[in-house]
Amino acid sequence: MTRHLAVLFVLATAGSAGAQESEIRFPEFQDPVILFTGADPATLAADEAKMELGPRLGYVKQGDADEGTYLIGVQLRVPLGNVFAIEASIDFHSSEFEDGDVEVIQWPVQVSALWFVLPNSKITPYVLGGLGWYYTTIDFSGSLSGFDSDTDSMFGAHLGIGGRLSIGKNMSLSADLRFIFIEPNSDELEDEDFDTTQFTVSLGFGI
Repeated sequence: MTRHLAVLFVLATAGSAGAQESEIRFPEFQDPVILFTGADPATLAADEAKMELGPRLGYVKQGDADEGTYLIGVQLRVPLGNVFAIEASIDFHSSEFEDGDVEVIQWPVQVSALWFVLPNSKITPYVLGGLGWYYTTIDFSGSLSGFDSDTDSMFGAHLGIGGRLSIGKNMSLSADLRFIFIEPNSDELEDEDFDTTQFTVSLGFGI
């Protein structure tokens, strides 16, 4: 009888231990980048699926311009997965050369490829590069008033770095610094340096 009770006790103890082991839950695997940055996977998934359209403001300084000036424009950003995007933009700005005797009005149209270095971060750094077409009007005055106004098209390439901050599921804030290399076609401006440094801040709204 005693032997039977001992066997039953051993079996009961083993069953209890097995039940406790079955209740052990291993932690779910999480992306280390998400753990590091604190990004919300649901928000990131929503952002990836949307194009963004919005306004932008900036400051530009062309090489030989008398001083820097402000720009205003609009951009469309189309994601290609969560690492790359294509951005198209059109801006407006006006600069003066030769102590104000030459006014250059430009409508830059740029197409850029963006590479997001940390795509799963709320603050995402990126590098960019692309090409631009610069519809340009040139007006002369003062000591150069003998020259006729001219309309020209310039082409250039650009490189830059920036960052994007995700704001909720349908908005983002971006800022970037671009170095633009432009070669003028006009004979009157062939000696002017149009290489440009541009700083831009933009808002993107999911569409």
